[in-house]
Amino acid sequence: MELDGRFAVVLGAALVLGALLSIYQHVYSQRVARRLTAEHQGARGSYLVSGRGKGWLRGAVVYLVVDSASSRIEAAEAMVGATVFARFRPRPELLGSVSNARERAGDKRLGDAVESAIAQYRSMRKKR
Repeated sequence: MELDGRFAVVLGAALVLGALLSIYQHVYSQRVARRLTAEHQGARGSYLVSGRGKGWLRGAVVYLVVDSASSRIEAAEAMVGATVFARFRPRPELLGSVSNARERAGDKRLGDAVESAIAQYRSMRKKR
């Protein structure tokens, strides 16, 4: 095989692997969202919202379960990292009042994700 042919094969394999790993991460994210929904299904007036904070190398995705009666975050899980191998982890520091959740996030990308999720919560609440 020529050098050009090998490069094309390696490049194609890398693209396919990247696509498969991205699909796996998406399925994993859906599984976490379904689990949080099931855990808080009976809670009246609770919202499951998500947000993301993008960065050049690292990013963050957060799922928050917010109780609309008290405007408190009842459950929080976040995925922070640079690769498709990042995993959602419980974030107890985010539990509590919605008003100062961004400050409790610590990390800039996680703070951006929390802010995005809270904006989604406020938008959903206005519609009802």
